[in-house]
Amino acid sequence: MDQPYIRDILKNLQNLGYEFDKAKEILIRFYRIIKRTNGFSLNARDFAILVHELNEAINRKYDPTDPNQIFIGHLRGVIQRKD
Repeated sequence: MDQPYIRDILKNLQNLGYEFDKAKEILIRFYRIIKRTNGFSLNARDFAILVHELNEAINRKYDPTDPNQIFIGHLRGVIQRKD
């Protein structure tokens, strides 16, 4: 967490409204996924925006009237969550 790139990402997440501890938590959760997908080609601001969008997408509640969402609640027993 001492690298300048990581500090800039955390700073940008704080600018997006996250507290430092929450920003650090979601960065740790999604860092490897985004790094493997996009590498380090993104600047810190764009990386922070991707972390924010991914966090929002995962924590979004199911709305049956939204055609862009698919209900998979019946698969919860089959899917194992790895954190």
